[in-house]
Amino acid sequence: MRQPHRIRTFPPFAIPNRESRSFRLAFSDDCPLQSLRDFASMDPATGLMILGSGIGGAKVVEKILGPTAEYIGGGLRAWTEKRVHNVAAIFSKAQSKLGSYIDQNGSVPPRVLKEVLEEGSFCDDELTAEYFGGILASSRTPNGRDDRGATYLRLTAELSTYQIRFHYVCYYWWRQFHVGSGLRPTFREDLDKMWLLLPYEFLLASMEFCSAEPVNDILLHCTSGLPRVDLIQAAAWGSVEHLNTVGKSRHWNEVTVPGIAVGPTQFGIDYFLWAVGAGSVNRADFVSPDLKLPKLPDIEFNGSPIKLIDHKKIETEGAANR
Repeated sequence: MRQPHRIRTFPPFAIPNRESRSFRLAFSDDCPLQSLRDFASMDPATGLMILGSGIGGAKVVEKILGPTAEYIGGGLRAWTEKRVHNVAAIFSKAQSKLGSYIDQNGSVPPRVLKEVLEEGSFCDDELTAEYFGGILASSRTPNGRDDRGATYLRLTAELSTYQIRFHYVCYYWWRQFHVGSGLRPTFREDLDKMWLLLPYEFLLASMEFCSAEPVNDILLHCTSGLPRVDLIQAAAWGSVEHLNTVGKSRHWNEVTVPGIAVGPTQFGIDYFLWAVGAGSVNRADFVSPDLKLPKLPDIEFNGSPIKLIDHKKIETEGAANR
């Protein structure tokens, strides 16, 4: 009895090597899936034109991806207009973050492109698209070997839009408050000097909550989920009395408003840098005044977080006691 073919399916953008065993299995003459054979014969230029139509032309896609652009095929024809639009928006954001660097030789690893197309095509949240675009831009290197971005893209796909926004708000303000401070983000004792209080009123505006959303549940989702993947530290949240009780042993400043106390992590810094298109920057330079980041996403803030530790005061008192 003849054994049925073992059919391997491929993403809509990935055309396997025609000489490979997997190609012969899936695209042999008697393969029952005629559509796969039709797809494989499509010119990659078709996919580039479809995707490039939303960002100024196929050449833009080719500049960003380099040789990896060959992986984009006409299978994009089967996508809905919305999916094409979402991916085009990600490429547009990557283009913006790359700036003039886009004209230098470089390419993006195929594994990174795979994540952008598979996960990014379903991303319709503006800030999450910024993260996808930033990681895509960060993944463009002269030799196209650095595929760390694939892991950051998978992480982005696993996080909720709330968690991504919470992460961005935290790291935006950690840099704002501590740029030029001399603190060393690669040292745990210095990260522990960056703790902030996020007042509830500040979070309501920053997270753009609406009346129909379960605010407390979402904030708990963020403060429990982000530490689980080492993106933030979350020590306490709640009333003024509770925060001051917890803060006494940590030498925090007393607070006068309720909120959530959070601290940065080294991995969280790395993720932020990759997400804003600065993946080549070492975490040690996160608060360096010489670091010039690509334009950051705009978020409307109502006030600002509160510094829980005055590290200059601690250092002065420490020097006086020596």
